[in-house]
Amino acid sequence: MEPNQSSEPKRAWAARAFTLVEDVVYLGLGLLLAGSSITLLIGGLIIFVQQLVGGTLGSNIVPLLDRILLILLVVELLYTVQVSFREHTLIPEPFCSSV
Repeated sequence: MEPNQSSEPKRAWAARAFTLVEDVVYLGLGLLLAGSSITLLIGGLIIFVQQLVGGTLGSNIVPLLDRILLILLVVELLYTVQVSFREHTLIPEPFCSSV
């Protein structure tokens, strides 16, 4: 038996272990990002309603837009994590050429 053949099951086991660790990390990141975006969205809605009722929405629109952009950024990160979790690869979509 060659040494190369005996190392193949070890390599396969190590690859599966790293894939499992990667999946756990992506799952944790996805949960954190989802929780963060939902929390930011609910907080933004509360602030929006408070400022709308109080009549101060016009003077406080920039911080609200800042929060909205942060939510969009977190959702884009969540999408990237979801694609990476599903396909186990990162594809720079805007830079890929269609063949």
